[in-house]
Formats: sequence, C-alpha cells, structure tokens
Amino acid sequence: MDEISLRQEILKGEDSVRQFKREVTDASRLAAEVAAFLNTGGGQIFVGVEDDGTISGLTPPQIGALNQLVSNVSTQNLQPPVSLLTENVLTSDGTVLVISITEGSDKPYQTSDGYFWVKRGSDKRRVTSRSELRRMFQASHAVYAETCRVPGATVRELDRNAFAAFYKAKYDREPPDEVDDLERELTACRLMESGQLTIAGTLLFAAHPERLLPEFSIKAVWFKGVDRAGTEFYDNRRFEGSLREQYEMAIAFCSKWNSRIQGDESFNGPAVAEIPVFVFEELLTNALVHRDYFIHDAVKLFIFDDRIEIRSPGRLPNSLTVEQVRRGIRRDRNPVLVSFAYDVMQYRGLGSGILRVLKAVPHLIIEDDSEAEEVTFTIPLGQFDKTTT
Repeated sequence: MDEISLRQEILKGEDSVRQFKREVTDASRLAAEVAAFLNTGGGQIFVGVEDDGTISGLTPPQIGALNQLVSNVSTQNLQPPVSLLTENVLTSDGTVLVISITEGSDKPYQTSDGYFWVKRGSDKRRVTSRSELRRMFQASHAVYAETCRVPGATVRELDRNAFAAFYKAKYDREPPDEVDDLERELTACRLMESGQLTIAGTLLFAAHPERLLPEFSIKAVWFKGVDRAGTEFYDNRRFEGSLREQYEMAIAFCSKWNSRIQGDESFNGPAVAEIPVFVFEELLTNALVHRDYFIHDAVKLFIFDDRIEIRSPGRLPNSLTVEQVRRGIRRDRNPVLVSFAYDVMQYRGLGSGILRVLKAVPHLIIEDDSEAEEVTFTIPLGQFDKTTT
C-alpha cells in the first residue's frame, strides 16, 4: 500500500471494515479488536491515525514493539490462533502501521479471556446471547441446529406411516418394527440423538411437530395494497405441521392467488398463471430447507399488489453472497434436511435451482439483511417471462 492508497482509505472514515488507532500497547484490547474482525467480515486497523483521520504517525521503536505485539496476540491471545499481516506505510506525516485481518475460516474466534466479539459498525460488541453463539458455531460447521434434540420428542412422536413410506421409497426396504432397532436406524440417519428426535427428525416425521416446535411454521398473508403494515388483506393463514404439510399448504395458497386471472372473457374460462408454479416450488423449498433453525421464527410469505416476498429466517449460510446465489452456488446450512426433504416434499425441480427461477423472473430481488437476520426473495409482479414454464 502506498501513501495515496492509504489516504484514500482513511478518507472513507471508520466503519465496520476500517478502524483508526493512535497507538496500541494492550494485548487484550488488540485481541478483542482482531477477534471482532475475524468473526464478522474482516478489515484493517490503521495504527498511527487519530479518530478524525489525521495521521499522527509512529516512531521506529513504536513500530517494532507493535509488530511484536501483533505476533504475540495472533498466537497467544486468540483461539484458534491466526496469521496476521502488517505493513508499514510511509507518509509525509509519519509512518502508519496497517494490520490486515481477513474474515476467519474457523469461526468463532475468542480471546484468551474467553470472550467472543463481533463488529457493530465502527465499534465492536461482545457476544452474550446463547442463540447467537450457536449460530456462530453453526457457521463453522461445529454444530448444526437441525441435529439438536427436541425435548419430549421420543419415538412415540414419530408418524410411523410417514416414515415407513419414506424409508421404503428411499432404501427399498421396510424400516425396523422394534423400538430399539428403529431408534438405532433414526440415529444413523441423524434424525434422532440420545433417544430424542432432532429438529430435522421432528419437522420431517413427527406426527404433530407443531406441538413440539410451534415457531417453525409459515405465516402467509395476501395483502390488499402494497404496504406491509397494512391491515386489510384477502387472506391470512399460518401453515403448521411437517415440512411437507407446510410446503403443500403454501403452494396451494400461492396457486389460489396465481389462478385469480381468467384467460378469456368467458366466466368459466381457464385461469392464467401469473407466475410459473416452479418459481414458488423452488423459493418455498429453499426457505424451508435452508433457513436458520436457531432462529425461532416463521417463514413469511407475503403477497402484495406489486410484489411477492418470501422471507426466510437467518442470513445466507457460510459466507455465501447474493452474487454467488445468483450464479447458482449453494452452501447447505442443514445437510440432513437437504438429504431427505426433497424426497419427503415431492419437490420436482431438484437440480434446476435458482438459475431456473432467474430465467423466469430476471428481476428477482435477493436481499441478505444482517440486521434483521433474514433473507428475502422478492418477485416484482408484471416483470417476469411468461414464456418460461
């Protein structure tokens, strides 16, 4: 980095990827700053720069001591240890040391005093919520929400007929009849853990999952107008039950809206689908299968006069970006659900994915909201390709 590039970065001011420090001498404080960058999106610390962007510079002894401090912090004050890059940039106002931190690949990172930190704008905050910590471990593949046990969900809660039909179709044999053997088979499929159904097992094969996991449902509203805060609507439902039941009821809800337009002038003329049905199939399947089950909230299906929104709890998984999604790249947050849900839900579009949706709806809007912890797919009405089926 040369002086011009450095000053251009400083002119941008402090934010979630840039931080200014006059001097750094405390290992614990530096470790907290670095951990916050590692756990969020990476960034740079500019040492020798005042809060207002004025370059105060560092002396040669300060630079030597700081480089040693960075080396010590990276190996002794962070778990797991990391490699940090430093660069001394000479300017007309003094030397600035730039510490570059790439987003960590082994999240979550904690300091030697046992704390986890994340960025919050130009500042940082300590993570204290158990649910947020679980999501951080999930991002590192250390734990999956779908494999967490559901209290009270013993094998008695299993819908034997539904599981038998799935098992026969999937493995071409009947499932075990004896309880102990059945529990072992469910455990082998990662649908049970220590005698209790997991979240995945409950949502796929429990007889009444809504009794055990009432938050994991679909909230569907067909609004009058374009305002999400509006109080007038054509229809308002909550779809509960297994993932297959939720999926089928949501598809029926969309089909009801989709068939509201008559294809000709006759009263009994066939309805014209405004959106190809596979668009709803793909987006609803994604919302149910790839959502974050550490967040106890419903998937939202909102239909307005000018758009349709499908809102899925959680951010895009494992550092996936919106641009990568638009290119058909997929990273699974819930590998067990991905393995089994397509068989259970009778989804027909496996393999076509988001690219097929984008061909039919080129103006599809995909948003990854970090504050709301929600991914939204918005279908603008009147701008899709009706020739794609």
